[in-house]
Amino acid sequence: MTSTQLQQTMISLKMVEAPKHARPLAILIIIMILIIVSAFVLIPWQQTVAGSGDVTSFVPNARAQTIEATINGRIVAWYVNEGANIKAGDTIAVLQDINVNFIDPNFADRLETARDNILLAQDAAIVTAMERTKQAVQSLEAARASFDAVKTEVSIARTRYQRAIHLSDSGLVSRRDLESAIVNYTKATNDSIRFDAAVKSARQNFEAVKSEQERIERQANVTIQEAELRLSNARGRRSGSAIISPINGQVTRIMKAGAGQTVKEGDKLAVVVPYTGDIAAEIFVSGMDAALVDVGKHVTLQFAGFPAFQFSGLPEMGIGTFHGKVAAIDAVDDGKGKFRILVVPDTTYGSWPNRSYLRQGSDVTGWVLLNKVSLGYEVWRQLNGFPPQFPVRAHGVTDVKEEQSKEKK
Repeated sequence: MTSTQLQQTMISLKMVEAPKHARPLAILIIIMILIIVSAFVLIPWQQTVAGSGDVTSFVPNARAQTIEATINGRIVAWYVNEGANIKAGDTIAVLQDINVNFIDPNFADRLETARDNILLAQDAAIVTAMERTKQAVQSLEAARASFDAVKTEVSIARTRYQRAIHLSDSGLVSRRDLESAIVNYTKATNDSIRFDAAVKSARQNFEAVKSEQERIERQANVTIQEAELRLSNARGRRSGSAIISPINGQVTRIMKAGAGQTVKEGDKLAVVVPYTGDIAAEIFVSGMDAALVDVGKHVTLQFAGFPAFQFSGLPEMGIGTFHGKVAAIDAVDDGKGKFRILVVPDTTYGSWPNRSYLRQGSDVTGWVLLNKVSLGYEVWRQLNGFPPQFPVRAHGVTDVKEEQSKEKK
């Protein structure tokens, strides 16, 4: 090989020689691949179900309550302002009833007077009916006494008649005495028939008078109850003109304007938020995620207005977040395919912010913690669009098919 060829060969070898930095780069790439694979296998990932909603109260009585108009009326005056602290029983506003049947301010008083007069009239009618019944009872007793006396006379006249006949056959009684005995016996018998009819008539009269008394009493009770009902309605209507606070709380919003505005029954007048330490968060999740959530699951929360950092897969790295647990899950959706989850504070991890700063209606974002898996599995799951986990049958719930198979066996 000539020198020229040797030089060309050396030049060719130098041209195909690998760069000096290629080997370290290859080693670095291999190390990165090993690190990524190790991370996918070894790094744990916390699966979560995310949702958002508002701050509320778990106890219904502790939630904001809307004060509504109970009658159709015109606002006369407001006795509170927005932000005012009120107690149960305090007057919020006064309405003037505009119903034509109750527009008279003395309507209830007049109904009360009419009620009292009706009571007196019905009491008098009942007393009169009772007196008639007493008279009928006395007449019946007198008729029975007269009938008993006549029966005695009939018995005596019968005895005398039989004795006169016996003595007449023996010739010891005159014809005149026999005829007198016959006349007396006949008269006593006729009197007994007449007084028996009088007793029956007196009994029928007593039953009729007694029935009339019962009818009058029933009618009186109905009339009195109607009067009481009208008076009660009028009083209730009058009391409905005063809008009373049902709870202790703070007036947060007044819906209607000042005096003179007309409102209808059921119109919202104001909103009162009660004083309570009860607090909860309601978050909404999709139907697929709702099947994975059980009561008692741990939840990480981030409240609006409180600076926080939450790393979904590593909740222990979260800063400024709060903790809770699932207290209830709605059995039906909200009409849009979302299910509501109520979350209450988990005291084992600390308390939530004070209600003075965390008000009802504030935005909240929550992450319901599920299973811990490897990072690689989570990436594979996300790429394939699988759910975090499959729904697990609750304890004590038996599949319908299993129940049917057991029944067949």
